[in-house]
Amino acid sequence: MVRHYVFGPVASRRLGVSLGVDLVPPKTCSLDCVYCEAKATTLHTLERREYVPVDAVIRELDLVLSEKPELDFITFSGSGEPTLNSGIGRVVDFLKERYPQYPICLLTNGCTLGDPELRREIVRIDRVVPSLDASNREEFEVINRPVQGLDFDRFIADLTDFCRSAPQEIFLELFIVPGVNDSDASIARFREIISRLKVKMVQLNTLDRPGVVDWLRPSAPENTRRFIAALEPLVPVEAVGPFRYRSRVFGHAPELCTDAERRILDLVSRRPATRADLAVALGMEEEKIGILIDSLFKFGLVEIERQPRGIFYSATPSARR
Repeated sequence: MVRHYVFGPVASRRLGVSLGVDLVPPKTCSLDCVYCEAKATTLHTLERREYVPVDAVIRELDLVLSEKPELDFITFSGSGEPTLNSGIGRVVDFLKERYPQYPICLLTNGCTLGDPELRREIVRIDRVVPSLDASNREEFEVINRPVQGLDFDRFIADLTDFCRSAPQEIFLELFIVPGVNDSDASIARFREIISRLKVKMVQLNTLDRPGVVDWLRPSAPENTRRFIAALEPLVPVEAVGPFRYRSRVFGHAPELCTDAERRILDLVSRRPATRADLAVALGMEEEKIGILIDSLFKFGLVEIERQPRGIFYSATPSARR
C-alpha cells in the first residue's frame, strides 16, 4: 500500500515507537523555524482548513491499525503544523472510537492553542507537546520567524492559558539556539514563563540534524546544563539530542538499583565510559549493558553524550550524591 499521510512506525527519542500522521502538505506552517528538519516553510499561514483530505487520512490509518501494530503513540507531526488542518478533530474521534488502545500525541508549535474550536477538537488527545523557543519578541522573530500578525505576547498568553487548563498531559519542548536564546537573561525569562505553566516535563532540544540556516550550531553539554540547573527546581527536565539527560525520578535512589546497575553506576561515577568500555570492565555483553543503561537513564541516574569516539555514559550529579 502506498501511503500519503501515515508514516512509520518510527523509533522516536521522545515517544518510543510512534506512528506518524501528516495532516498538511510540505511545508505548511505558521512559523518558519531556523532549526526545522522539514526545511523552510513554503506556505506561511495561520488559516485553518482541510489541507489534505481527512477521509483519505482515516482510510490509511484504518488499513495500518487493523494489522494491530505495537505502538507507544500515534503522533500528529510531519510536514508542518498539524493543527492547521480543520479536520484534525475528526481524525482524533475516529482513533478514539475505533482504536482506543493507542495513545495519541500532538506535536505543535502552539500558535493555534488559543482557538476555542481547536481546543474542543483535540480534547481527547492524550499528550500535547507544544514548543517554546523564545523568551521574548526579538528571539521569536529570529528563531521562529512567525507569519505576519502572529504576536509573541498573545502566543505566550494563549500557551499559558492552555497549559493551565488543558486536561492532557503536557510536555513542553524548548530548542536551544546558542547565541540567541541562551543568555543568562534569556534563561531567567524562560524560567519566569515556565513557572506559570502546568507541564509534566520540559524537553530541551538542540541541533542534531541540518536545519534551515547555516549559522545554527548545537548547544554544548555545559550550555544545556545551565538550562537544566535553572529549570529543574521548577519541573522535571529531559535533554535530547547529542547530549541526553533526564531528571531523577522522585523516590528512586542508587541504593534501589540491582547489583549490576550499581556496578555500572560506580564506574561511570568515576569517569565517562562507552558500552564497550563497560562490557570489558564488567565482563558483560554489550547488549546487556545497553538494557541496564537504558534503565539507569530512565530513572535519571546517568547522562549520555555523543562524542567522536562514540557514545559515553556518566553519572548525573544527583546519582553521585
